[in-house]
Amino acid sequence: TKARCICEEDAPSNDGEPHSQLKIYDISGGKKSDESTTKDCPDCITRLYHIPTSTFITSENRKVFIADGTMYDEFADLCQAAAQEIMAEKCKLTWVTICDGKNGSVNTRQMMENITPADTSNNSDEFPVNRSENSLEPIRALVTKQTHNNPNRKPHDTLLISTGKGKVRAGIFSRQHLLTTGLEPATCLPLLVEAQNRDMHCVVIDPNARTDREGMATFEASVRSLFDCHCELKEDEIEDGALGGDMDPSVPVDGSIFVLAHSASGGQLVRYLLNRQSAQFLSRIRSISFTDSTHSIQWVRNHPHLASLIQSSKSLYIKTFNPMRDEGNGEDSGGVECPKDQFWTHRFGEIRTIYSGTTGEHILT
Repeated sequence: TKARCICEEDAPSNDGEPHSQLKIYDISGGKKSDESTTKDCPDCITRLYHIPTSTFITSENRKVFIADGTMYDEFADLCQAAAQEIMAEKCKLTWVTICDGKNGSVNTRQMMENITPADTSNNSDEFPVNRSENSLEPIRALVTKQTHNNPNRKPHDTLLISTGKGKVRAGIFSRQHLLTTGLEPATCLPLLVEAQNRDMHCVVIDPNARTDREGMATFEASVRSLFDCHCELKEDEIEDGALGGDMDPSVPVDGSIFVLAHSASGGQLVRYLLNRQSAQFLSRIRSISFTDSTHSIQWVRNHPHLASLIQSSKSLYIKTFNPMRDEGNGEDSGGVECPKDQFWTHRFGEIRTIYSGTTGEHILT
């Protein structure tokens, strides 16, 4: 089955009549063919498209073209890789390697207890490993390319995005919606574009790089390396050909950090902050947006500073509208304050909580 991601833009032409402009991404061969010179369209949706039948893949016909099981997983992996390539190209991101996985798994608990920022180095021994295990998937992150050695460089705020658990990878919120709804709703691309327009640095980590069972360890290793240790990444640790001679992948050590933590990543973030309260990462946080997060305020009840942070005006909880439990119309609920009952307050505290505008779609929050 051949398939392409296709972005169709209906725009008025010089004669006033609408015409279609297409950007096509061939995911079957891994190469992109741009069949248009159209300008970027903020309202466009990049869709998976079956060429022989001229059919968009939807939730209704998906099984006709993509069977469940192995075929679904293979297609989802292809689409995720294509989506990440598009995000990297559009938003000037590059992959950096945090742990190459050649020496086995990261024992993050041991790492957190035995290594301080002053102990960091540029070799793989920076991360304690279990050498009896086979090599694993490398832990990587997408970060904004920067011009290095720029004397006029100004402090940049940073947007940190971390997706939920499961088989989704860096920057992807939903495999299903990536296949059937579109790239923009299923990924963080719109957020990255908005951050870029605000001259922010972007960091997209990959907590599921070694499956969701190792999600917490991967989250800790990623944030610690990128923000708390300021490890210098060698050029040979960067994806081949990703950077030009005047580009630097390092994360700025100044400026505020704005965090978007989705689902399980919200719990991972709170646990990380609990373990690293003296780290610079905590002091730089300007805002946290939890989207359907799994954390609990009870975890930090004995740590007033953290409890205050995740209930303060710096934090926002965005939740999916549940038609079985919530009153009103979910489609009209976007941005509306969510009433909090005793259970909600016990779990999440006094954090400001609003509806996302999605009904029963946790992965689209």
